[in-house]
Amino acid sequence: MVDVFDEVEEELRQERYKSLLKKWGPIVGAVALAIVLGVAGNEAWKAWSEGQAEEASERFYAARDALEGGDREGAEAGFAAMSEDGPRGYATLALMQRAAMAEEDGDFERAMQLYDEAVQRSPAALIRDLARYRSALAGFDVLSADDIRLRLEPLLTADPAQALLARELIGAAALRDERWDEARRQYQFIQSALDAPQGLRRRAAEALALINVRAPLPAADALPAVMGEDAADPSGLLPEAAPVESDPLGGEMPAEAAAGVQTAPEPDAAPPADPAIEEEDGA
Repeated sequence: MVDVFDEVEEELRQERYKSLLKKWGPIVGAVALAIVLGVAGNEAWKAWSEGQAEEASERFYAARDALEGGDREGAEAGFAAMSEDGPRGYATLALMQRAAMAEEDGDFERAMQLYDEAVQRSPAALIRDLARYRSALAGFDVLSADDIRLRLEPLLTADPAQALLARELIGAAALRDERWDEARRQYQFIQSALDAPQGLRRRAAEALALINVRAPLPAADALPAVMGEDAADPSGLLPEAAPVESDPLGGEMPAEAAAGVQTAPEPDAAPPADPAIEEEDGA
């Protein structure tokens, strides 16, 4: 019965972590949309300064209006045309919109392809990194853990917030493929990061709980794995063992204890006999 309960608990942990990851995905989409709209405004200003503002912005927002109005075919056609002949900034944003639409339709392979095109077209590092991340997220179910890591490695040295999200996705892929050491390393990094958001820390804790159930560390290795080689004495300030001296009663004892032991004095010699007492005894 104990095994059955352990198995049920393991499944519950796994499902809870998956639900957190799925719940978090739409949030990333909303953040991406906010970034896209912000960059769209910036691109509009740049295009205006180059004499292209009116046409480029009207085409982009016409496609967005069609999408918000439920005309997905019209939106797709407008974004497709923009991604082909629009300015680089607007073309990148159009590709991102088309990729997001493909994700909504469940065509993740197409979404991954469009995000990859956006990576190549984007003139802005922020949008490039966002497209890299969304591409790996869209292809999560078909890409290997190595492929996902390869796609996200450029983000590990980018903005700290994006680096932590990239580590979480790398860890999730390793967890999926039962690469326990890699997954544990990524999630422990997230938990130790001072600037990690609370929600990200909570998901990392859920993942680590699942890993510890599926692949617990041996008791002797658990502390060094987390704290490093100096786990036995993290401060390095533990006192050295006291030198050992011989115990008068046999065996050995610490020097401090030996210093406090007093050996018994030898018996004094007998006092000389009193002549008066001897004469009385003789009488």
